[in-house]
Amino acid sequence: MRSFLLVASAVGAGLAFGRRYLERGVSAQKNKVIETAAVETRRQIKRHADDFLKKSFRSFAIATAIKLLILATLWGLFHGGVIGRPYFIWGVTGILAAFLVRDIWVTWPFVRLGIVELSRYGWHPERALGEVVAGHVFQQVLTEAQSAPSTRSSKVMLVLAGQSREGIEHDIATSVAAIARDTSWSDLRPFLVSAAIKTAALMIIYSVSVFLLMA
Repeated sequence: MRSFLLVASAVGAGLAFGRRYLERGVSAQKNKVIETAAVETRRQIKRHADDFLKKSFRSFAIATAIKLLILATLWGLFHGGVIGRPYFIWGVTGILAAFLVRDIWVTWPFVRLGIVELSRYGWHPERALGEVVAGHVFQQVLTEAQSAPSTRSSKVMLVLAGQSREGIEHDIATSVAAIARDTSWSDLRPFLVSAAIKTAALMIIYSVSVFLLMA
């Protein structure tokens, strides 16, 4: 009986050691996946932000150019004697009012989203941006992890290590989202500043042009 207990104790100790070894291996692999996913996620965030801001500025520049073309055409008709000054003034006023309504209509969804997110996180832009990015990253990483194929050997290893695939997937998504939350402002700030400068410059040019046309 005593020898049986000694053998059982030895086997139990061996299983405990093996489980700790597997746990360390699984943790190491998980950390490696998190690091790789975090780097790729930050690269994707920068690329998407750059593409989105470039497209937005391009659309804004085209719309501004069309506005100036319409106003310049009206100015040309006035100075060419085709229309009188009262019609010119009323025409410019009506066109500018239409432009304003159009701009509010186009930008309102983004403004509303910004107000909602800012009010949710205490009107702190950096925190609101980080939470929005983190939420998006969490869902994206979790979806990608769940869609990845799982082999029989990996399932056995996870069971022996006392882990579950769902738990590993959630841990990876949570960790990558936390990294995205902490780095979102530093990653996106250059793109936001650049877009703000270009937009402000274009608005100044547009405002000066309108002033000169009305003078």
